[in-house]
Amino acid sequence: MNRTFYIIEGSGLAYSLAKKLLLLGNKVFYVSNKKSNLEILDGLKVNFPSLELINQDPTDINWIENLDLDRKVEAMIIISEDDAFNFVVSWLLKQFFEEIKIIALVNSPEDEIVFQSIKVETIVPIKWMEKLIESSLIYEDVTEFFNPYVDKLSVLEIPIDPGDKADSKKLKEVKLPQNAIIGVLIRKNGEIMVPNGETSILLGDRLIVLALKDKVDEVVNALK
Repeated sequence: MNRTFYIIEGSGLAYSLAKKLLLLGNKVFYVSNKKSNLEILDGLKVNFPSLELINQDPTDINWIENLDLDRKVEAMIIISEDDAFNFVVSWLLKQFFEEIKIIALVNSPEDEIVFQSIKVETIVPIKWMEKLIESSLIYEDVTEFFNPYVDKLSVLEIPIDPGDKADSKKLKEVKLPQNAIIGVLIRKNGEIMVPNGETSILLGDRLIVLALKDKVDEVVNALK
C-alpha cells in the first residue's frame, strides 16, 4: 500500500528526500511559499506524477486547519534551515493532528529539547557526525560508517504494488539493468529470503535491491 508524506520547506534536502520517497512508490506533497524551492522540486514531476507541489505559507493556521488528511499520511516532515520556523509549524500541526507523526529538522542541537517538549520526532545532523567521529576513535574497523562505495552504490527498498511489472513474475523474468541485483526479498508476512531465479515475486513483497546510483531509475522502471 502506497504511503503519503508531506515535506514542508527545505530546498536541496527536500529534493533528495522527495525523490527517495517517490522512488519507493509513495505519494509526496511538497509545501512551500518560496518560488525558488518549488522550482527545484518541479523538476521531479516529469518522472513522478504522484508528487504534488503546494504554493502555501506553512504557518497559515487557516490552511492547516482545513487540510484534508483523510488519506493515509505516514508523516509530515519539516526541514527548513530555521529552527524557529520548524518549531512553529510543528506546534501548529500538533494542535490539529495529534495522531500523525511529525518529524522536524533541528539545525542547532540545543534546540532539540524544545521540540521534544511537544513530542515531535527530531533529526539532528550534528549528532550523526558526532557518532561517526566517536566510532572512528573507538574502533579500528569503521567501514560501516566510511564506506568507500557509498557515493556510487544505492540500496533500495521497493514495494510491489497492484499493477507493478514485477508482480507475479519469477525473478529470472525481471529485466533488471546491468550492475543491479535483488539481494533480499521480504514477504508480506515478514518472511525474509535470498531469492534465486525461480523465486516468484508476489503482491505485497518488498525487494531490497543493490544498484549503481546511475541505474536507480532503470531499476524502478523494470519493477514498478
